[in-house]
Amino acid sequence: IDEDEITDGEEANLQRLRNQLLLERNQEFFEREETERRLKPKNFDLKAELKSLDAPLRNFGYELFLQSPTTFAPATDIPIPPDYVIGPGDNIKFFLYGARSRQFTIQVTREGDIYFHDVGPISVAGLSFTQMKEFVTEVVANQMIGYKVAISLGALRSMKIFVLGQVYQPGSYTVSSLSTLINAIFATGGITMNGSLRSIQLKRKGDSIVNFDLYDVLLNGDNSDDRRLLPGDVIFVPPITKAVGISGSVRRPNIYEIKDHETIEDLIKYAGGLKPNAQI
Repeated sequence: IDEDEITDGEEANLQRLRNQLLLERNQEFFEREETERRLKPKNFDLKAELKSLDAPLRNFGYELFLQSPTTFAPATDIPIPPDYVIGPGDNIKFFLYGARSRQFTIQVTREGDIYFHDVGPISVAGLSFTQMKEFVTEVVANQMIGYKVAISLGALRSMKIFVLGQVYQPGSYTVSSLSTLINAIFATGGITMNGSLRSIQLKRKGDSIVNFDLYDVLLNGDNSDDRRLLPGDVIFVPPITKAVGISGSVRRPNIYEIKDHETIEDLIKYAGGLKPNAQI
């Protein structure tokens, strides 16, 4: 074609044709590249490459202690749980009714007894609250004919425990007899950034009672392993051993503590799962 004879309209049509051919060629190229990428065997032996993050990752879970109270208020204003263990120093309230009604409070002695009117000493230490009520009710019914008794708890004893390891203020603490492992951790100001959230040990008379995993509470709301404390208990928070950071297309990018048997699937679960735009 003689370029001198081409009109402006024809030049525009030729340019559109060139652009269309270029787009089609590029589309074929990208489709071929995508097909080759999908068919290419995946190499799982590739080494991880360091990539820059949009924002620094934080250690998951430690923000729980940012507003930790500086003093520890004993939990004395909650209903008495049925499995509460009676011990020396507890005050038991009795409401005796029948021929004559009476109300009085008896403190459990150091020997674990209560001295009940007209009955004598009754050993109650070591019994649960429910067991104590049933036992004392039976004793009163057998020895005080015509009387019945209602039982409640008054002021509860305090007890000394020890919290050691990677906490802000390790040492000896006097807490309420209703306190649990989590209550005691808060009493110290919380766990330091070097401490494990997943292997908190409760020890009683040299034996390990439970290895408490705070992730169960933080991620699942499960506090079934949060044990009630007894006098002389020791809570030990060991240093953290393994932690892995995860970022990218996950819902909760953070640094997570992991255990020896856990896999990448567990890490993704802790991170809240993958976003819809994630590529596997």
